[in-house]
Amino acid sequence: MTQGEKLIIELFEKVSKQQWDDIDKFIHPAFQSVHQGGSRNKEEEIATLKCLCMGEYYLSNFRVTEDPSLMVVSYTVRAQEIINGKHTLTKPSQRLSVFVKLKDGWRWLAHANFIPIKEAQ
Repeated sequence: MTQGEKLIIELFEKVSKQQWDDIDKFIHPAFQSVHQGGSRNKEEEIATLKCLCMGEYYLSNFRVTEDPSLMVVSYTVRAQEIINGKHTLTKPSQRLSVFVKLKDGWRWLAHANFIPIKEAQ
């Protein structure tokens, strides 16, 4: 298992267990994400994650590129998620995360997720 896979698994575990202090430390201050509804900074991403109810999830198709201080990880997620009362589609979707290595370890720097959200049925 690559370091990139471990970081994504760690991230999903922290979110599913709602470990907000750990997540805050894990996200770099300059974090930015882009979603179907627009971009978010660190605080906005954490607020969104706090509104997320994550059921079972499956991670696959990891592709990792890296140098000593930067890592880019693309992967496929199939998850049962509810965000702000709306269900996400459960079919597999591609995501992209970028991590930067600091003195105290890797930090989540950027993320792209274009999974469609539909009204709860």
